[in-house]
Amino acid sequence: MNRRAEIATLIAILVGASVIRFWGITWGLPHAYHPDEGSILFHALGFGAGDLNPHWFRWPSLTMYVMFGIYGCYYVIGKLMGTFSVPPDLVKAYITDLSPFWLMGRIMSAASGVVTVWITWLFGRKSFGSYVGLTAAAILAVLLLHVRDSHYATPDVMTAMIAAGSLLAALYACRSSRPWFVLLSGLLAGLSASAKYPGALAAIGTLVALVVFVRQKQGGYWLLPASGVAIVAGFLIGTPYALLSSSEFARDVLRQFTMVSEAGIAQESSSYMAGLREIVVESLGQGVGWAVMLMAVAGALLPIGLWGARLSYAHRRHRPNALDGEPTIADAASARAIVVSFSAAVLLVMSLLTVKRATYLTLALPCVAFLAAVGLEGLFARLAVRRHRALLAALVVIAAAAVPSVRYVSALAVVDTRTRAKEWVEQHVEPGTGIALEDYGPVLNPTIHQLEEEMAAGSTAVESWRGPKRALNEIRLNVGRMREPRYELYAIDWGRGPFRLPGAASDPAGLAAAIDSLGVRYVVLSSKAAPWRAMSGAEAPLMPAGQEFSHWLLHNAVPVAVFGDETSMPMIDRGRGRAFHNPIIEIYEMKRPADERSAEKIPAEDETSG
Repeated sequence: MNRRAEIATLIAILVGASVIRFWGITWGLPHAYHPDEGSILFHALGFGAGDLNPHWFRWPSLTMYVMFGIYGCYYVIGKLMGTFSVPPDLVKAYITDLSPFWLMGRIMSAASGVVTVWITWLFGRKSFGSYVGLTAAAILAVLLLHVRDSHYATPDVMTAMIAAGSLLAALYACRSSRPWFVLLSGLLAGLSASAKYPGALAAIGTLVALVVFVRQKQGGYWLLPASGVAIVAGFLIGTPYALLSSSEFARDVLRQFTMVSEAGIAQESSSYMAGLREIVVESLGQGVGWAVMLMAVAGALLPIGLWGARLSYAHRRHRPNALDGEPTIADAASARAIVVSFSAAVLLVMSLLTVKRATYLTLALPCVAFLAAVGLEGLFARLAVRRHRALLAALVVIAAAAVPSVRYVSALAVVDTRTRAKEWVEQHVEPGTGIALEDYGPVLNPTIHQLEEEMAAGSTAVESWRGPKRALNEIRLNVGRMREPRYELYAIDWGRGPFRLPGAASDPAGLAAAIDSLGVRYVVLSSKAAPWRAMSGAEAPLMPAGQEFSHWLLHNAVPVAVFGDETSMPMIDRGRGRAFHNPIIEIYEMKRPADERSAEKIPAEDETSG
């Protein structure tokens, strides 16, 4: 392929990657339905109070500072246009309507995803040639898991982007034997860890580059401590308070590690082999696709000698410009060593954790796309008699990966079940009514006295919003006082909530007693809060506590509305309820004395059919 055709194809791939990542990016707004987006955006806004210490290190802070910079630019533009006068105006705008602030965070993720596609092309081209580079970029552009996470204002895609940059720098170090690329790879690995802790695994690529450099130069051992310094420096650039507030940092890192690694967590795999099956069948099988996975395995195992007729055997020292020259067998071997060792480390770490979120694999997706392209090259471009068969094979694999992604972004345009449930409640339930609801249910407004109690206790604000950032909560309280309609809200303690009922999933009798004693009129359940409890269309098995509560509910309440997902959106980790879109919402009305004689009351409205 000539250079002009290659650039034109790359531009088309990047345009396609942009379209599929920005399509549906406003899903759910103005409501914040993804539980993790607030962890970044709340802190980013909180820095405006003058304290740059997040006081929360369950995640590192690089992405928070990036968003803080974006919000700062937004404020300056708004002030020039007359929208904002003082910084509290920005906070008030944030609390009044989350939409533009959530959208800025999602745009950051989507843009990071597109940049990662470009880095993947460059990595493939510099190691195996233009076919592998373009094929890898096209595969990553449409991978469901990467497309999905690019729609969220979370650090996962940015972490993958920086990690991919670190691996690319490591490849450049192997190609050119220049020590500065080794140090750059280490610096970027530290920055990747500063976006999300697993990003530190990118340092494996730095280690491979270091080994190659030492073997070529027969020396250069000084790079080992220098690379370590670069990695630490990269991390501290993005998370400086890991050093400046070390006690808080150690506390939260321990909490996060305990959360993802302790045994006996509900809904998680009960054995190591069951966990491996979950990773392969659910996370990779659904989030990546079997066609891509089979090609990636082939790319990792096929001998490098298959590419001998296409890659040069020339030693890199004989090339006038090692960075711009055509790839050699040595380049291909170095690239595959970097990618396979990094991908294996990601899979190994994930397999050892009790909590196995498909999102943890986002870090390795550029490598999976690269290996799949290498597999296609080896199986078709080198072994096929005619070149067009390789192109056809690539198009088939890309199309297979694209179908679920297109279905996914198309489904984002459908109004979320929680939004529909909120509208139903506001139309059919009188203000001031007592409502018990689970996490991941509709976003309803509490009464003023509940709101004031919430602000006083800081029960829904993250820890960093207390103390020096108390002023932000005051603005939140003042804005909250203006919202209507209001309800007496009580959180069903399947997980957590600002106004917990005394009962829990393990004590359904206590939960039932609390609902009775508080005069709750409606109960709102969400399949995402308790996927092990039977609901309309649910496939998960029923646990004893869920059975007991469901039995009590069916004898003391009548269903008045059900809001089900009709999008057929591809789901990853469906069994553990990790879908962030369209959970099943069921609304029950408690029976009053007059209702006891009519146990088979017909539901007032059934929204199952939309």
